[in-house]
Amino acid sequence: MAMFFSSLYIHIPFCLKKCNYCSFYSINWNQGIESLYLKLILKEMELTKEFSHLLETLYIGGGTPSCLSIESLEKLFVSLRENFKTKNDIEFSIEINPATVDKEKLNLMRSYGINRLSIGVQSLNDRELSFLGRIHSSDDALKTVDLAVNEGFDNISIDLIYGIPGQILKSWKTTLNKLVTRDIQHISCYELSIDRHTKIAKELDSGNFSLPPEEETVAMYEFATEFLESRGFKKYEISNFAQPGFQCRHNINYWSAVPYLGIGPSAHSFIDRKRFHNPSNLFSYAEHLIDGKPAWINDYTVDKTEELKERVFLGLRMKDGVILTNPCIIEMLGSPEYKNLISISGNRVRLTDKGMILSNEIFARVLLHIENCPACKQE
Repeated sequence: MAMFFSSLYIHIPFCLKKCNYCSFYSINWNQGIESLYLKLILKEMELTKEFSHLLETLYIGGGTPSCLSIESLEKLFVSLRENFKTKNDIEFSIEINPATVDKEKLNLMRSYGINRLSIGVQSLNDRELSFLGRIHSSDDALKTVDLAVNEGFDNISIDLIYGIPGQILKSWKTTLNKLVTRDIQHISCYELSIDRHTKIAKELDSGNFSLPPEEETVAMYEFATEFLESRGFKKYEISNFAQPGFQCRHNINYWSAVPYLGIGPSAHSFIDRKRFHNPSNLFSYAEHLIDGKPAWINDYTVDKTEELKERVFLGLRMKDGVILTNPCIIEMLGSPEYKNLISISGNRVRLTDKGMILSNEIFARVLLHIENCPACKQE
């Protein structure tokens, strides 16, 4: 495989407690498992370093990367520095959760070049945090943000969730109002997604709670868009708002089909038009690496139809939209049923703000159209 990548993702699978809504691969942290993981991740770096160009973005996610010990974090950072060369202006991000970092950890992160923090706040309402299964309080979240600012981080992103059972528009407004008074540069607003394998899904099926009415959830998204843009945050993707110059370059690379490598259990990769991932189990991941080869499974090449579907799906997520040359798709999206949902200027197709609210329905229709249209497959 002639493969090179310029974006690197490292998956840290540990959590002190799994959140009720989380469907990502994670396991409960303990020192023994952490030690095993570090040996494996360092081995995979050795096996894949030869394929990297100068890294433009590096993202450490999870799980909860910030629950690693100081010693393990430093081993990880040293290995990254030894194995991968980076551009001078690299965007180097790490996810942290409130109540799992202190001044010492933040100073270590800065000393090894981390220049962007993604903080999993989710809400500043303690009842909502408890429902989600978060281990921090609203006070913990604000203290973590303030600590990061005080330690010199000037590219801070906050993750939030709306559409939480029991959440009302007033509570959502309060969370956003409190956060924009802090020195933060990026806010991600995600509607609560119910994955069938999560604790929340089981509770919902049992009738123990219900989701907010659709009109309430839509009102939360519309308020976030209007309010954040009035405070200088520009929406550049369906769920993401940034101050000028602080868009997440790593995620933009994902949406733009830039080659990337994922390291760690369950991490996904896209290189040379091939998609593959590591086993979603720490011990299966370990078994693969024993043979001295990367733990890649389900290796498949993206064909032209799949490539077109991904370009439309991922491109339309972004505020700037996507360039399309296939007249069949442009004709479909220019039909009266998409009036006020789609904006077309020449070959550039964008979702309007209203279209972003209905994005999942629009994506489903477009992808089905591409799948069943012979003309689309000829692009």
